[in-house]
Parts: sequence; C-alpha cells; structure tokens
Amino acid sequence: MQGAVNWEELGIQASQDRRREPRLPLSVAIEVSGLDLEGKFFCERTRTVDVSESGCSFQLKNGVERGSIVAIRVNRTSTKDEVANKRPFLYQVARSEKQGEGWVIGAAKLQRESIWLVVFRTTNEPQPDH
Repeated sequence: MQGAVNWEELGIQASQDRRREPRLPLSVAIEVSGLDLEGKFFCERTRTVDVSESGCSFQLKNGVERGSIVAIRVNRTSTKDEVANKRPFLYQVARSEKQGEGWVIGAAKLQRESIWLVVFRTTNEPQPDH
C-alpha cells in the first residue's frame, strides 16, 4: 500500500512559479503571427502581460499549439510615426491555455537578441554605485 498523498504540500508546489528568471509585468504593444489550431495563418495585434530575458506571455484571440513557433514584432513607433523595429523575432510556445474567449500564451525566444527595451539583471550582479 502506498503512503498518503499530502495534498496541501502538492498544492503549494503546483502553485509555485517554476520559471528560472523573474518576469516583469510590462505591457508592450506587439504583433504576433503564426499558425492557429486549425493550421491557418493569423496575424494579431495584442500586448504582453509580462516579459523576461528569455520569454514573454500575452493573450490572443487565436489558439496556438504548444510547441509551435510564432513570430513576435514589437510595435514601436519612431518620432516620425514610422515603425522603428520591423524585424520579427521567433518564439516557441511553451504554454497555451484557453481563458474565457481567448488564450493565454507563454513563449520562449529562439534567438539570442532581445526585442525588449529593458535591461535584465540577475540578483547576483553587483549594483552600480549612485
């Protein structure tokens, strides 16, 4: 006979954030394109929920399959009202969950460069003197 399951401890472990790095709650205008759950191409404008050095999360109207690749482009405008960054970056969908009328997507970047205008620093790094 197996030992009893400690459901309280299991619930605490399941609710803990298992990400390797912190995410910043940052709303950035993005355009996401890829193939939806029916294999049809989509291109949707949305905003990030949070970002990190290696990934981000956002909401979509279109569902995408976990493991699929999406292209994300930041919708930054220059002072001349031109799109400053036209190059999309590739991300792999790590999480795709139905939520209400849409989907919550978590994605990990597949390229070394970062598209966010944020400098990420680990807590181990020395802080600059001011």
